[in-house]
Amino acid sequence: MSWKRASITMTLWTLLIIHTLARAETETEPTTTQLTTTRAAPTTSAAWTTTWELALSEGQAIQKALQFLLAQRRADWGWGNDTHHVMLTLQLANNTGKEIEQQSLEMQLSAKQMEIEILLMMSKHHESPPPLARLAAYTLALGALCKDPRSFHGKDLVSALLHREQPHDGEFAYATLAACSSAAHVRRRHIRRLLDIANAAADHSLDTISMVILALRCVVQDHRHRSLLHFVRRPMAGLARQQHPDGSFGLLTTTALAIQALEDSDNGPGAHQHWSLPAARKWLLEQQQPDGGWGSVADTAAAVAALTPASLAAVRPPHCSDKLLDTRHEPLDNNGGDGNIKLAYQSGHASNDSEARNVSFTYTLWLGTNVTENYTLYMMAPRNISFYHVMQMAAEQDAKFKFEASEWPNGHYVHTLAGHREEPMGYHYWLLYRLPEVPDPASPPGNQLVAPVGVDDLLVEDGEHYLFWYKKL
Repeated sequence: MSWKRASITMTLWTLLIIHTLARAETETEPTTTQLTTTRAAPTTSAAWTTTWELALSEGQAIQKALQFLLAQRRADWGWGNDTHHVMLTLQLANNTGKEIEQQSLEMQLSAKQMEIEILLMMSKHHESPPPLARLAAYTLALGALCKDPRSFHGKDLVSALLHREQPHDGEFAYATLAACSSAAHVRRRHIRRLLDIANAAADHSLDTISMVILALRCVVQDHRHRSLLHFVRRPMAGLARQQHPDGSFGLLTTTALAIQALEDSDNGPGAHQHWSLPAARKWLLEQQQPDGGWGSVADTAAAVAALTPASLAAVRPPHCSDKLLDTRHEPLDNNGGDGNIKLAYQSGHASNDSEARNVSFTYTLWLGTNVTENYTLYMMAPRNISFYHVMQMAAEQDAKFKFEASEWPNGHYVHTLAGHREEPMGYHYWLLYRLPEVPDPASPPGNQLVAPVGVDDLLVEDGEHYLFWYKKL
């Protein structure tokens, strides 16, 4: 093992021991009665000894696991389909405050490989949208690397996440967690859906409930919604009660995720009386194989993430906050006073709903009555901007969206897009639609959804979808 790898793992080991002992000090703090007796001292000492041994055991396990993960790295400096999982885990394990540019050359090369993978994935979204879970994982990994996923080589990964209405509750919660971790716009309906899932915890898997808890905790902590705190208590307590006698929550990945969801429960909503964190971590350690891994690369990354002091609950290091764009969030209701739940990422000043804010939306091109070509951009723009200006932004971002227009006294008339000009003799025209959801070629919109005004007068709205369709009338 190189000295660089040894430095990473030894730093982690030290941090883990300090973190575990600090937590143990809180858990084993003697009461006033214990302080005045001599019988309590041996118990406290024994608890410290056990905690110290556990910390050493966890430190050794993580060191072996990091060696296993680094040994699986490929010639291109990535980990195949698991690069995003491993990079996120390595950053959580190397939670020293160093940005990727300050780390070893090997880590920088792996980070560049991940960026290449993201760009390749996004370049193919014209053919099919990127998998939501993978997109969320890349977003979290970029956050751990102190990079803003909303401004990634001209692409907004968070908008791509938020404009995909995912029917699977687990992936929806994962996407919301990734967006929240990026200090991005968290919509009212997204929070309401998280709360609905939490209220029906018995109908969902433990993985889904763990992810919902992590997403809600992010909303509570990073967006200052303390009034949501009591909504988190019930699902946390319910999840805690699902711990098995052996300390696990069933599968390895389920246990690792539950640990991260409940790890700080003694400082938060209060589910600690229903479960044992040491038992869960001990079970996880017992599953480690002699080679240092937990079977696959993905499972190993999940286990390490659960054992490190940092976790999915706190992906972005504190010193990265100033690298985030300042966005604003809608109020969940219109009530005033202390009970008002405001979805605002505040940056040193109070939120004002009348202030300008960015809006996110999609812009799609369809070619052919039967839609032979389909191109979509996930975009973010200032509020109250005209669609004509959006078209100019899109043309700079993607050559497919370049256009030509004639200027008339009442505004611009778009006649050419993606190299296709209107053909009045053949009854082929460009029609602009304003839609409530991403257009689906299998269920094309009716003409009643054609935009009622021209491109200069049409102002883009948050969460809407705009389609320019070249078709025969």
